[in-house]
Amino acid sequence: MGTIKKAFLLLLILLLVACKPEQKPRLVVVISVDHLAYFAYDHYRPVFTGGFKWLDDHGTSFDNAHHEHGYCSTGPGHFVLGSGLHPGPAGIIGNNWYDRVNKKDVYCVEDPEVNELDIPANHMSYNKVNGTSYGDWLKAVSPKSKVYGVSCKDRASIMMSGKNPDLALWYNWRGSFTTTDYYTDVIPEWLIDFNENLNILGYRDSVWTTDLDPQLLAEYTHGDSFYGESDRFEKTNYSPVFPIGFEAEWDDAKVRNEIASRPWMDRMTLELAATIVRETDLGQDGTPDILNIGLSTMDLLAHYYGPFSHEVMDHLTRVDDYIMTFIDFLDQEVGLEHVVFVLTADHGGLPLPEHWTHVQNNPGGRVDEELYLATRAKAYAELDSLYGNHDFIHRKGSSYYYDFAMMDTLGVQQAVVDSMLQTYMESIEGVYRLYTKTELLAATSDDYRSYRLRNFMHPQLSPDVYTLIEEGWLFRNPYGTSHSTPYEYDSHVPLVFSSVHMRQVSLMDSVATVDIAPTIGDILGVEPLNKVAGKSLLPLLISN
Repeated sequence: MGTIKKAFLLLLILLLVACKPEQKPRLVVVISVDHLAYFAYDHYRPVFTGGFKWLDDHGTSFDNAHHEHGYCSTGPGHFVLGSGLHPGPAGIIGNNWYDRVNKKDVYCVEDPEVNELDIPANHMSYNKVNGTSYGDWLKAVSPKSKVYGVSCKDRASIMMSGKNPDLALWYNWRGSFTTTDYYTDVIPEWLIDFNENLNILGYRDSVWTTDLDPQLLAEYTHGDSFYGESDRFEKTNYSPVFPIGFEAEWDDAKVRNEIASRPWMDRMTLELAATIVRETDLGQDGTPDILNIGLSTMDLLAHYYGPFSHEVMDHLTRVDDYIMTFIDFLDQEVGLEHVVFVLTADHGGLPLPEHWTHVQNNPGGRVDEELYLATRAKAYAELDSLYGNHDFIHRKGSSYYYDFAMMDTLGVQQAVVDSMLQTYMESIEGVYRLYTKTELLAATSDDYRSYRLRNFMHPQLSPDVYTLIEEGWLFRNPYGTSHSTPYEYDSHVPLVFSSVHMRQVSLMDSVATVDIAPTIGDILGVEPLNKVAGKSLLPLLISN
């Protein structure tokens, strides 16, 4: 081999080595900010000076990352982040759905077989979930590795942490972080101490206001008390404005519940994450560990006030500071040279329809609830005239489940029912399509809407008819906003892999959130325990 060829091959090898982490990290920290749409994250990017900026400055940012399932919500989103699987085929078809076999609504992480311990908790675990997480892949080959999860929301902590974590913790909405006996037989003393020091009721006299420069607020937001924002106070006048506190008439249970919609909850979550690191020695040896963190408050605030509100801007700048405090803590406790961070979100969300239409000049609005109900009643009445009743239909939200045994008894033809529901309901302004399950399971990539919905469908569990609203429209009335569609504002989320070994780079490669789990597995040098839908992005991560 010639000298020039040898030199070229040596250079190529050096370049390939330089593009990969020098060694396995001691700690992987995954931070999911609930309801953080990419457009909102990018909009406030110039304002961030703390943790978001640090992660951006030391990371590969995938600026074209999408959830590739059609119902973007918290349970399915966090399942995707943890497992690398699309939610539908795995049976995660929402936060809640109708169980047609047992004829009842079910919750994505409910588990009647587990019990609370010394801290009140509902019956929750990953036990009924059909999947594994990157934490499970790690512990399968490295049993001494530790995997922890913490979030305000149980489904966020549980879904990211998988089947076999050391502990998954969540807020019980009654003043404490908790878990169940699926994860441990005994509540750790450090968690008891942490909860005792929370003193949630001590926030009763606290008032949330903003110290942001009025000029910045004017530049980046739609102003305070923008019509369409939810008024969270039980007052006569419509006044969704700062300052935000706790009404004197609210009882203790209400205060413990409402604390989740204040920035202090995300601060508490990160403080608990720091407590876990300190008390369990995460990242302290050559055995890699994982810490999953779900920051949930953004979801509540975005639902109430919209992403361009004073409240959301103030909250995100506070979270920016909270994350920087946590990064500084990890630098002291573990050493940032040993840590890899992943920043992402479980879903995005539509701006307030009033902002979407009047400020951004897009078509959209709120589906007329009275018209919707009246139109559905007409469809049911026609079915009654044909078959004597419509009791063979069970409705969950805007989805329809059929009782096929009853339909056979009554001589009901499914095609007739499908067509009737479609004819009536698609006549309503804001309703795009009523898809049949058969149609969605056969969807191809020619139509991204139905294709993403296919990734959300399960052959047995999913509804027989699924309603998709028009882009820019909501069922929510009369205030606030939401998510749960295949449209870009719901599917497009931030995705940043960061470490001190990486340099700042923004990539526009089309990637999916199912790619996150296999990438984390690749960083840790472990293989999935089952076939996954995503692919590793490790070859695209750029180091110094």
